[in-house]
Amino acid sequence: MMHKVLLIRFSAIGDLLLTAPVIRELKKEGAHITLMVKDQFRTTATLLEGVDTLLSWEKDSKALLKTAASEYHRIIDLQGTAQSKRYVRKIKLPTSSFKKPYLRRMFLLLTRSKTFALTPVVERYAEAAGVMLSKDKVAFNLPDLADFEGKIVAVIGGSHEGKRLSAKQWLEILKSQSQEELVLLGGPGDKELAQEIRQELPGCTDATHTTIEEGMAIVSEAKLVISGDTGFMHAAALMHVPLISLWGATHPMLGFGPWPPQKNQREVITKGKTPLSKHGKVPQYASNPMRELDTEEVKSAIAEILQGRTAP
Repeated sequence: MMHKVLLIRFSAIGDLLLTAPVIRELKKEGAHITLMVKDQFRTTATLLEGVDTLLSWEKDSKALLKTAASEYHRIIDLQGTAQSKRYVRKIKLPTSSFKKPYLRRMFLLLTRSKTFALTPVVERYAEAAGVMLSKDKVAFNLPDLADFEGKIVAVIGGSHEGKRLSAKQWLEILKSQSQEELVLLGGPGDKELAQEIRQELPGCTDATHTTIEEGMAIVSEAKLVISGDTGFMHAAALMHVPLISLWGATHPMLGFGPWPPQKNQREVITKGKTPLSKHGKVPQYASNPMRELDTEEVKSAIAEILQGRTAP
């Protein structure tokens, strides 16, 4: 009989993408996987290979309480919040939950000391699920966008200001590259920033209007991705795309650095105070550490990675 698993991860884009290595291992064990997400992130969840059934937290959770005990063999709660824990307790099935390191993270943010660095979240997901991880390239359900093959993709967006560079910084980084090779990726809210960059670099492509699926496909075809702490950064790392990740208010020590680590990756970390927050918010009393990120260091990383791609 097939082993049926209810996997819970409500949000967000990057967190959902980082469940992909765990889902892959569960599928290798022959599991039938039902994933429950919040409606806002349903599109992202459809990109995950190996998910057999997709449920909505808002629409399906109440009805599922009546049937889950007979439909599933176990629950894996990768959300790990009070809300998700209360929910799974009502179902009364064997459950393993992702443990959020609240105290250790608090000390890390207070001290900024490597002593309190967190284990990569993918590895903590795997521990909760009881699987051994493979670091092989992850495949996603993506459209074919061959027109974007071999581009340098600059992810100019970010959920909070502590993850975003200014137009001036992006211009310093990108102006030495061939404009026809440059793609600006983000969301609809990044259109104005893209326009400001394109005033100086009119030959680059503005892809801030694309969907999450199209954006992921553009990333998958890139010869290099340059990104702050975003979902597209995690996608590039999981797909083994050459990557330069940029860090300001957040820091890889929080457990959300590129995974798996690869030789074709570089991390450029601000010279300012970091980490400041878990999600990239900049407190009112602090200056944005992304403004103290060394663009020359980014340019050196670009040259190093691209040179490595063309070396015999």
